[in-house]
Amino acid sequence: MYRPRSTSVVVFAAAMLGLAVACSSAPEEPLLRQYFRASQLRDSTTLASFAAAEFDPRTEGIVSSFDIVSVSPEQTEPLMFVEMDAAVNKARMANDEHAKNMKAYQDENLRAIERVLKAESAGEPVARRDEAVQEAWRTWRDEGAAFQGALSDTRAKLNANLPVMQLSAQGADGVDVRTVGGQMVSKDVTIDANVRSPEGTTTERQLVVTMVRGVFDTGAGEPVPGRWVITRVQ
Repeated sequence: MYRPRSTSVVVFAAAMLGLAVACSSAPEEPLLRQYFRASQLRDSTTLASFAAAEFDPRTEGIVSSFDIVSVSPEQTEPLMFVEMDAAVNKARMANDEHAKNMKAYQDENLRAIERVLKAESAGEPVARRDEAVQEAWRTWRDEGAAFQGALSDTRAKLNANLPVMQLSAQGADGVDVRTVGGQMVSKDVTIDANVRSPEGTTTERQLVVTMVRGVFDTGAGEPVPGRWVITRVQ
């Protein structure tokens, strides 16, 4: 009988399985290694392809090695760029329409407005005949500021995540993030890192690295995943 040989095969197979498990690594590890290597070299070209946050060796130091401690559950939120783009256009049109009407009122009451502005600049009361114009012009200015503020706020919301999603979409050919739906997925990766400071001392620091990517719904089959982008290291 060849039971000993059979047992040795089983032991060998188990050992190889254990080796495979030991050699496996978290899927986040390659991207992190690439990030810290490019950061050490200050390789801005490489970093620009997958990172929106920097770990400057001149101020933060150099990560020589790290271990992944934990990876948070993925968080998702809907992509709203189509809706936000429409909101920006609506706010722009409202602002432009108000500016046109304000200009028409100014042209019709230019001299009275000049007298009002002169009096206000000098800290003096306006003439009785100009009081109505002063009140109207104040309303026009307040409304104009509100329209411009609404446009600015809407643009800020659009641009908050747009650059990161455009960067993520470089890993999904043919995707224009302004015209598709989908989700923005994020997760935090906690690592224990050996960091050599700019002064040359090495300490262990726990860092939390935030990764974000888009999963784009183009309306043609399955959603298209973009690349992961590192957006924050803290």
